[in-house]
Amino acid sequence: MHAIRGLLGFRPLPMPPHVFTVEPGRLSYGRFERAADGFELASFREQELPEKLFQSGLLGGPIRDPADFDAALGSLLERLEVPVQEASLVIPDTWLRVAFSGVGNLPSDPKARTEVLRWKLKRLVPFRVEELRIGAIEVRPLPGADQEEPRRVVLAFALEALLDQLEKGFAGRGVRIGQITSSSLAVLGLMADVEQAEGGEADLVALALVEGDAYTLAFARQGEPVLQRFKATAIGLSEQARGEMLERDLKLTRRFLEEQLPSESLGRVFLVSPPEREPEWIEWLEAGLGQPVEPLGRRHLMLTESGMLGLPGSAPPWRRLAPMLGAASREVA
Repeated sequence: MHAIRGLLGFRPLPMPPHVFTVEPGRLSYGRFERAADGFELASFREQELPEKLFQSGLLGGPIRDPADFDAALGSLLERLEVPVQEASLVIPDTWLRVAFSGVGNLPSDPKARTEVLRWKLKRLVPFRVEELRIGAIEVRPLPGADQEEPRRVVLAFALEALLDQLEKGFAGRGVRIGQITSSSLAVLGLMADVEQAEGGEADLVALALVEGDAYTLAFARQGEPVLQRFKATAIGLSEQARGEMLERDLKLTRRFLEEQLPSESLGRVFLVSPPEREPEWIEWLEAGLGQPVEPLGRRHLMLTESGMLGLPGSAPPWRRLAPMLGAASREVA
């Protein structure tokens, strides 16, 4: 089903390792090639987008002038070394959200299945679900699941109008978009791979991703999402008050996980944030989750040194590169 295959990228897809990211003010491109000891970054380019190109809203908003987006995309594509026909797309967590729900047996018919998922989502989020594109994958249920709904799905949703514009914009330039995922989902999968590659034995991996005035806190076990919470940063509060509120939320989240997964422990906690905000977030996360925090760094990315030598310009920013690598590793695995 297109909505499931196109919106979530937890499973490998037979797609080339080209990845674009779109966010307010910036369009980026990365091409990754698999190597014996990881991945090589074969190409990285960025293009500024016009200010206020996207309408504002709780889930982002449609493009105000598609011609402006087309011009920026065309400028970026002209600077690439190889033509791109198929690619994945990473968008901000603000634009693509996640919710979990228990379900029974889902219909095999795609349309009927979508309607059931839409009805489930309507009970969980304060958005007009008729305006959303919905994708879902099944994940392992939590212990003590409802017998009437013994299965568990993770639902991803975003504005259909925005996704449709983006897909049509790329298609107009000859690029077919396959996987669409969010920054946190892409990085979470990458961090799970790092944990496995380094021989980690913890059941849960946590990720805190800070984007603008919002943050995502996500947990996965063996690469599979368990819990994800997106929150806008409280406005009008002092730094101390924001920190105290966040620590309370984190402790409640930790208690929820301990109650729902009593036999599994929380292992590594990764942080992706602007460098200037890392100290405060490390303090809050360690106080709330009770575990050391590792800010994302070059050493966490499965990139070979040789793949970086031939790139023009300065080294790409790792915090922006990580979601792209996460998306590419899902597709070429």
